[in-house]
Amino acid sequence: MMRKPLGRGLDALIGNPAAGIETDAGDSQFRMAPVGSITAGEFQPRINFDKERLAELTRAIQSQGIIEPLIVRRIDASDADGPRYELIAGERRLRAARAAGLETVPVVVRELDDRAALEMSLVENIVREDLNAVEEGLAFFRLVDHFNLSHDDVAARVGKSRPYVSNSIRLLELPQPILNMIAKGELSAGQARPLLSIESSEKQLSAARRIAGAGISSRGAEEMATANRPRTKASNARAAGDANLNALAEGLQRALKRKVRIFKRRGRSPGRIEIDYYDDNDLTAVAEMLLGNSRASMRA
Repeated sequence: MMRKPLGRGLDALIGNPAAGIETDAGDSQFRMAPVGSITAGEFQPRINFDKERLAELTRAIQSQGIIEPLIVRRIDASDADGPRYELIAGERRLRAARAAGLETVPVVVRELDDRAALEMSLVENIVREDLNAVEEGLAFFRLVDHFNLSHDDVAARVGKSRPYVSNSIRLLELPQPILNMIAKGELSAGQARPLLSIESSEKQLSAARRIAGAGISSRGAEEMATANRPRTKASNARAAGDANLNALAEGLQRALKRKVRIFKRRGRSPGRIEIDYYDDNDLTAVAEMLLGNSRASMRA
């Protein structure tokens, strides 16, 4: 027997969807809405859509209907043809519903401001693992730039760590051709992130093409990035005179995902370690990683 499109539980919640019944549930409303009344929202984080996966979803919807409602917010209640909605979450489902020829779809109507709309869209896509690293970084950046949220605030709202958010935003500093490669799945975030330590954009792009073409691992990408960094007199001396110190610096760079320089003690002068950071948020992320390792050592 074919399963009801909404599932027994949700169908019971909203009554008979075919009758267009709208039911209040706190600040949410469950109802059936015409496909033509829903427009894609400006806060949708997704940019790229896999055609094959979209076709699979279309076939599933033709067979089973839409099981999980879309999330929308009302944008115009005075239209002669009825209320109009802006999509918050479920763009793949909406596109597939249109391709499948559905006239109405189940929706949950929420009262949301712009920031809440972006947060909900972002979280819904992250939970489904549907966003690529560039889309994710752009959405994080928008929360920071447009809504004045700190990296800590963003991390708390999307359920990610502070370093994860900071590293995702930093990825956007790469040249656009490399970001396009990430968006197309030719390069992973782990393969691309070490390229940030290469100073020349031309060398970054050259390294990215080599990594993608040869299928070099994230670890290999880190080693390639290290080899492309310009050597100072101090680093040349270190490479020639102390291989262990050089290996330690490279190990720290891999762990921290940042450029690290170790200056050996000379005479009575103390040695020192330099760690690059990119802004105040990134400095805090570095400190959190170092303090976290320190506390773990103390507990051990």
